Amino acid sequence: MKTHAEILALAASLAPSIAIETIWEHDDDASFTEHGMTEPGGCFHGEEPDDWQAWQSEVKVTAIVGGKLITGSDYLGGTWHKYGEDPQAVNPDISGYFPQMLSEALLELTREIQHGPCPFPLTETLLMQIESLQLAIK
Repeated sequence: MKTHAEILALAASLAPSIAIETIWEHDDDASFTEHGMTEPGGCFHGEEPDDWQAWQSEVKVTAIVGGKLITGSDYLGGTWHKYGEDPQAVNPDISGYFPQMLSEALLELTREIQHGPCPFPLTETLLMQIESLQLAIK
């Protein structure tokens, strides 16, 4: 599987018209004690809830089409990191989900472009870039 950095390098060469960003926000709805995570055998057994922070991540792709920003996004909640850690720095691959999330965001971007107001010749190159990137990240 390609890393976050490798995928961004591919995107820069294959799809230079598409901006990719990962946005992290605190996930205040997540519960540290749900689903038996703190029970014996759980991934957080013996951990203090106050030492951890839940995050929601968004992979967002953006293109300019006909003078308008068109976006596609995919989200993942319930990613836990030690309190005070920057999830972008310690987990840029979003626990291995980054390629899948990027693919879903690109699909949404494609749908937005195909159903948008711009004529096909303006978007043909952009759609080819998206397709090339989709194939490269698989």
